[in-house]
Amino acid sequence: MIVSRLFLPLPLTALTVALALTGPDPAAAQDAAELFRDACAECHSGAQSGRTPTRFSLSQLTPRAIVTALGSGGVMRSEGEQLSEAQRIMLGEYLTRRTYAEEGLPSSAYCPDASPGRLALSDISWMGFGADLEGTGFQPAERAGLDADDIENLELLWAFGFPNGSQVRTKPTVVGDLAIVADQFGTVFALDAETGCAQWTFEAEAGVRGGVLVGEDGDGRSIAYVVDARTNAYAVDTESGDVLWQVRVGWHPESNNTGHAVLHGNKLIIPISTMGEVVAAGDPRYECCTSSGAVAALDASNGDLLWYHRVIPDYPEEAGINEIGTQRWAPSGAPVWSSPTLDVRRGVVYAGTGENLSRPTNETSDAILAIDLETGERDWVFQATEEDAFTMACASARNRQNCPAPPGPDVDFGMAPILVERPDGKEILVVGQKSGTVWALDPDKDGEVLWSTQIGRGSSLGGIHWGMATDGTLVYAANADREAEIVSINPDMDWSPGLFALDLMDGKVVWSAPAPEGTCADRPGCWRANSAAPTVIPGVVFAGGLDGHMRAYSTDDGRILWDFDTVRDFETVNGIPGRGGSIDGPGPVIANGLIFVNSGYGTFGQMPGNLLLVFGLRGDAP
Repeated sequence: MIVSRLFLPLPLTALTVALALTGPDPAAAQDAAELFRDACAECHSGAQSGRTPTRFSLSQLTPRAIVTALGSGGVMRSEGEQLSEAQRIMLGEYLTRRTYAEEGLPSSAYCPDASPGRLALSDISWMGFGADLEGTGFQPAERAGLDADDIENLELLWAFGFPNGSQVRTKPTVVGDLAIVADQFGTVFALDAETGCAQWTFEAEAGVRGGVLVGEDGDGRSIAYVVDARTNAYAVDTESGDVLWQVRVGWHPESNNTGHAVLHGNKLIIPISTMGEVVAAGDPRYECCTSSGAVAALDASNGDLLWYHRVIPDYPEEAGINEIGTQRWAPSGAPVWSSPTLDVRRGVVYAGTGENLSRPTNETSDAILAIDLETGERDWVFQATEEDAFTMACASARNRQNCPAPPGPDVDFGMAPILVERPDGKEILVVGQKSGTVWALDPDKDGEVLWSTQIGRGSSLGGIHWGMATDGTLVYAANADREAEIVSINPDMDWSPGLFALDLMDGKVVWSAPAPEGTCADRPGCWRANSAAPTVIPGVVFAGGLDGHMRAYSTDDGRILWDFDTVRDFETVNGIPGRGGSIDGPGPVIANGLIFVNSGYGTFGQMPGNLLLVFGLRGDAP
């Protein structure tokens, strides 16, 4: 039986379990690293491939998920039977670097009338990476509740601190008076949109990197759908708190979910990446690599698999050995990092892919795929960059044995493709690449290139990293050029970090707004660049910077209308110490007169933080 993970503020009885760590059990004094080496390392050290999750993948889980897996009824129960409860807890804490009995939110952070409740689909005002199935990142005026004249009067209404957080990368889903958002440790928070108090929380088994979806099942129940980093998908009854079904979607031990899922009709469409092997390849003993990116469709009513599109159609074969004699495998990689985009009229799912992890490469890496919505079969593929293969071994000064030769250039399509009708009535696909290129493709001619525009030098962290947005006339692209990048794709170009507006008809740059200078003095991990996806409402485009600033720009000429520096300490409504940092990943959510902004992204050496900041007009503060 699946136990509900929907929580209201109740006494934390798990605290009593944690006391085992300080009790008389001699295991409490055993060094955790030694315990892992003796009990787990043979299978989970990272030297294996395609058999068991690596240590990195285990670190994405929660302590409770590891303890449960080792307990009676868990997937590792035979191994767990050899361990005491205290040892299982010790392993869970050691692998995840978190306390088993997390206190979570204080009881004062919950609303006075906190209770789970029904979510009406008619009340959804923002859901998904780009707010709509087409991935546009556009919010019309009636749902935004703001216009260009309001922007100069924006003020901070409340701040919410994610416990122990250093990276904030999921977009809230706004439905009725709730904003539902997840954190890097797998907790989902349903917050009152006006005040920030919590109505309920849900605990997944691993961190959540995408967002929460809301739907109804055949019985009319209100369902929240969650996908965690280990590709576990959950359907949760929001009224009872029951987990109606749970299933792991990825076929490979190192499969991960890094993008937002999509809900349409009876289909829950899930992107699957290969992040686990990208990292595991840094160990020269690891047999690199055997995974493939994928897009899967589940029946939303019961979790049954409808189809599974493996991006690399060929299965890996032996491809020589590395310098220390470890077997190599290929083809591999081509992760789907980001959210799929749905083209309901054509019955197609569009997905962007990343680099291969080993050589020889194949035609579906660094590509845009068109997948049949009903069958999961590929309709067409557009490949922007051939022969791209890269792993984290390439970033190492010493352990480069699993770095493909030659390496890189690592220029994924890391963003969700955008389907948009341009001013002449024709629908096109626009998508940005880490090479610094914006592409326009014809969905009616198998992805034929209509135009392409180079706006930046591009690099593994540069170019168009997380996304773009469009209002149907212009497409707005954030350029993450970093002057300190060692390798750039187009070194003859000038550095050009900032925001660009391109004409959808021909790709010409209408205006550009360089990232302001002088904002990173005395701020370690601060970069003068735009990497996060923008969001647009009529007349205004919002874009966050790696310098921690959220800015609003006029869509007419790119002038800055509003600028808020998030890099400081904040008093939070939930009592968790809060500090802002770099703004990266998804763009802000704008709904019902409120702007929800993530602040803090400690990955890639950037400024960490743990905040959800909510802005609105004067007089609207609680």
